[in-house]
Formats: sequence, C-alpha cells, structure tokens
Amino acid sequence: MSLLRFVAVPFDPPVNMDWWFFYSSRAVQYAGSIPEEVKTAAIGSGTAAALLRANAPVDFCGSGSPERVAEDFLSVCAGRRVFFPRARQSRLSVQLILRDRAMVLDAVCYENHAAPPEEAIDANTYIFTSPLNVAAYLDHYSLPTGARVLAIGPSTGSELERRGIPCEWPETPSETALVELL
Repeated sequence: MSLLRFVAVPFDPPVNMDWWFFYSSRAVQYAGSIPEEVKTAAIGSGTAAALLRANAPVDFCGSGSPERVAEDFLSVCAGRRVFFPRARQSRLSVQLILRDRAMVLDAVCYENHAAPPEEAIDANTYIFTSPLNVAAYLDHYSLPTGARVLAIGPSTGSELERRGIPCEWPETPSETALVELL
C-alpha cells in the first residue's frame, strides 16, 4: 500500500549536460525524454531497472548510502555537467557532495505528498521506503509494540531512528534486498 501520491511538475531540462543522475524510479517516470547524447546514472539497482524499462542506458549504477554513491560517481563525473531531475522534497544528498567537483544542475520534475491510510495498519512487520513514507504513517499512527520495522536504506532508517523506532535495512538499498532481509 502506497502512502504517497505523486504529481508531475512541468520543467525545462538544461541543455548540454554530460550526465543525468536519477535518485528514484519516479524521477525516471516524470523526467521525460532523456537526450541520446547524455550518460545516465542511477542511485541504485531499482532506479537502474526503471531506466532500462524506459529504454535508457545505465552508464553508472550506485550501491550503498548516498554518500558512498556520490564518492563512487565522482570517479566518472568529476569536472562534468550533471543534471538531477528530482522530487521537490529531495534531500539533495548526492548533489551536495558533488557540487564542488562537478557542475550540478537540478530541476523539480515531480512532487510527492503524504497520503496516510484512513486507519492504522495491523501488521507484524512494517516496511518503509522513504523518509516521507515514514512521516505519512507515523505522523498519524504508532506502531504496535514488538513490530519488526524495515527501511529500504540509510536515509529512511535514519528517519525511523530519529523518531525512536529501531529498524533494520539491507546493505544495498533495493526492493530485492528488502525482500531478502525479510
């Protein structure tokens, strides 16, 4: 069950970029047509799969925390022009690390809004896939004592821990890794 609602935001992508970097499969969905002459980068395997489904190449695929992905990506993008189509609520984690070593441009191509359920969900295990997903649920409901809580990755896990909720997350932030952890 999704606790988020997504809305496209019109934007004009910059021209003459070397790379387009995608944080999420939603960014792939809402970014529009990727110019053939640019290389594409994905923060992780789920986003890379969305690029492949959109018939776009994947020239770089990160693995691990946004910090690790940014450092790995620098080996191919230092000094280059990198465009980030993103959500309005993005934490800009990769951009902030790259900004002094690459030309970074971004544009909001979609918004995500919390869409909490009408009533609490009764489960033994709760899986959260973004910090906004955490807020959409936990700003309205609490989790039952003893529930197992999984996060897709460190950003989501940090938000849960900030709220005092112990959780686990896989080494690689992907849906496949979440299923394996489960």
